[in-house]
Amino acid sequence: MLNEEQATLLITFLQNTPKVIDFKVELVRQFYAMKTELLQRQLVRMAGKTGRREMTDAIKESPVLSDKWYVYSNFTKLLYKTALGYDVSKLREVRGVDKKATPLDFLNKNELDALNKRQNQITTLIDLGMDYQTIKDVLSNQGVIYQTTLKIPEKAGS
Repeated sequence: MLNEEQATLLITFLQNTPKVIDFKVELVRQFYAMKTELLQRQLVRMAGKTGRREMTDAIKESPVLSDKWYVYSNFTKLLYKTALGYDVSKLREVRGVDKKATPLDFLNKNELDALNKRQNQITTLIDLGMDYQTIKDVLSNQGVIYQTTLKIPEKAGS
């Protein structure tokens, strides 16, 4: 509930009983851990911006996708759903944040990493000339060929 300056001031006023010493050590550890997390998030977000630009450029340059104005939002929905398991609106609801909040502001480093990885995969699949539905099938772990159309030979004597 306190910022770093307020917490530092508070702990200087406390007497150094064994319990207070443990509290001070943990408080300092938590502040440094949060600083590290925030710095890592910034770095991952910067990489994500580059990846996002590459993905939107790939969409724009794709002869299969470029003439469809709605493709950008569809790929964004697919990105969140397949990387994190939720679309953006459901993610906001689950996290209890305002519906106008930017999703990247409330994701942790691991979630941002997952988005960046999936974004790079989508860009690669677009560059390979795949259309939206094929990419959606691949990323939804259905593959390009559905199980119902794949014939598996039976073993002899079965």
